[in-house]
Amino acid sequence: MKLIVFTKKDCPQCPNAKAIAKEVAEELGLEYEEIDIERDLITALQFNVASTPSIAFGEEVLFRGEVPTKEQLKEEILKLMK
Repeated sequence: MKLIVFTKKDCPQCPNAKAIAKEVAEELGLEYEEIDIERDLITALQFNVASTPSIAFGEEVLFRGEVPTKEQLKEEILKLMK
């Protein structure tokens, strides 16, 4: 499964969200992808994402417009992997 971080160029919280998501993806052996919502609006709309940063796992958006802690993100992913 894939962990996706939705970002945009002028998002002040996005670097932190990307770092946390990338670290969690590596620890759990997940694919990782970053999507700029201004460049790939269609994908953002498919996930119903308008605020950044947002983090999705598979088809489900876990966090919208907020940066979770590493532990929060791992917990949500592990719930969905059961």
